[in-house]
Amino acid sequence: MKSALQILLVLLPQSLKRLVAHRLLGWEIHPTAHLGRSLIRVGRLTMGPSASIGPWNVIKDLDEVHLAEGAAIATRNSITGIAGTSGIFTHSPNRRPALVMGRFSMITNAHDIDCSDLVEFADYAVLAGFRSQILTHSLNLVQDRFVTGPVRLGEHCAVMSGCTILSGMQVPDRSIISAGSVITTKLTAEHTFYRGNPAEAVRDLPPTLKYFHREGLQHQVAAEIESWRAAQSQRTG
Repeated sequence: MKSALQILLVLLPQSLKRLVAHRLLGWEIHPTAHLGRSLIRVGRLTMGPSASIGPWNVIKDLDEVHLAEGAAIATRNSITGIAGTSGIFTHSPNRRPALVMGRFSMITNAHDIDCSDLVEFADYAVLAGFRSQILTHSLNLVQDRFVTGPVRLGEHCAVMSGCTILSGMQVPDRSIISAGSVITTKLTAEHTFYRGNPAEAVRDLPPTLKYFHREGLQHQVAAEIESWRAAQSQRTG
């Protein structure tokens, strides 16, 4: 029954989405939040003021998805996990299959995110561009067992197109990751530009960089959502 309701949400208008999500699924969607035509099959979904999930995303098999105020998931993203009750990853008993997005953080277009363990976006963190991968599980070759590790993107960081972030890694606050980079170790230095495979510090970035002080992106997010809707209407019209 629950799975059928979650599939039905894809087709319902906004007013009915909130009603069904709240009363029948126990989800919490703020009246100003936007839930597009995306398949969402998760244990619990909470969306704060002005949060948005655009069309054509697949978000499934997570215990929890939380979008704080103004957080946004754009379109054509694959965000998948393995539920905590599955009995898989017995060597990672404390794993948390969840996506937690801080205020005005953003996932743009066509990314693949593995939420076998926690993926956390701090406030204003952005997974930008296209086709990056975040992995939270891996094969431990020494012990020949699958294990998981959470991934965190720090405040006001930006990860550009085509990057790969491996399990257990972190992106520091106020840092920029160049397109095509691979993060295989925990990066620590803030105000730093990273690049390469493996990603290494290239140069310092000025604390005055405007990106590091961005505020209140709700109008920008709303404009992006409207542009996606318009594009889809033209394709289907």
